[in-house]
Amino acid sequence: MTIRSVSGFNLPEQLMIPAFAQLVWECRASYLPAFAAIGAALLPRRRAVLDRPSPARAVFVMGEEAVCRLERGQPDPEIAAAQLRALQDRAGAPHVSVVIHPRAAPALPFPAGRFVITTDIGGRHTAYEEAAPEPSGLLITSAPRRVQVYQDIFDRLCADSLDESGSQARIEEALRRRHRAVTTVPDTR
Repeated sequence: MTIRSVSGFNLPEQLMIPAFAQLVWECRASYLPAFAAIGAALLPRRRAVLDRPSPARAVFVMGEEAVCRLERGQPDPEIAAAQLRALQDRAGAPHVSVVIHPRAAPALPFPAGRFVITTDIGGRHTAYEEAAPEPSGLLITSAPRRVQVYQDIFDRLCADSLDESGSQARIEEALRRRHRAVTTVPDTR
């Protein structure tokens, strides 16, 4: 099984630690209540796909904005630091690639919101796009031409992103800055 995920300006759900995910789902509940409830319920299963004995091969493309928010300690300084450490650990796993789409890179092409493309063990491809107007909050397609549109966008985003080493270095830099922000006490004299 393979997973190709584009999370836009957000952190990929499968890479969220439970404390961070709880904050995200609480926020999303205000404007996508059903989607937030389903997402919160499915999070343990989504994360387990990366931890099982025969884990899925996963490639995550995330916007640098997500790393910057964590670097600034948002939404909570301690949770942000823990999330950065977990992201660093995940990015180092042999079956997981995390690449960062820099803010200076070309804009995301339409319909590049948040989407995931999966390939199951039978070789079938399915694309899932977060789509608020849909009753489920998701637009799901297995039509080869439509899946190919998402694959082309994914490939373009990967080409415009930092490579794995550069992405890991960016995560490490964010973690150092977050740690420095926590340990630096302002002089109030």
